Amino acid sequence: MEGKRSWRCNVCNDIHYGMAGPETCPTCSTKNAYCEVAEKEARNLIGAEGGSNLDAESVRTAWGKFSENNDFVLNPDKEHVDTVLKGVFENENRFGLKLCPCRLRDGKRERDLELICPCNFKTHDTWNEKGMCWCGLFVKRG
Repeated sequence: MEGKRSWRCNVCNDIHYGMAGPETCPTCSTKNAYCEVAEKEARNLIGAEGGSNLDAESVRTAWGKFSENNDFVLNPDKEHVDTVLKGVFENENRFGLKLCPCRLRDGKRERDLELICPCNFKTHDTWNEKGMCWCGLFVKRG
């Protein structure tokens, strides 16, 4: 989506990327505290210059928590999840983003952001036709 910008809470330094800053900061609950900042400043604040802040097991746990209150689950095939996880980290090392290893990037930042894992998989035909995300990381709940 074009027009997204970086926003910083002036109370707790929470960073938001979107069309506008949130009315209420999800971190410190302060209202009307977001100010637009340069992308470079936002990346610096969140420590985005360098490798991953999460190890593989932490990412797996985050994916599991992400699926808890949804109509899908993390694929119960641990070997499959491990393969996807390896690809995600390889993409992060190569391109600086945890891109889905099953989809091709085109080098345009806005498009590449759509490929960060987990992507918005429920909009894809694969979800409706096969009951899983593009790479099979998430599957419809039983």
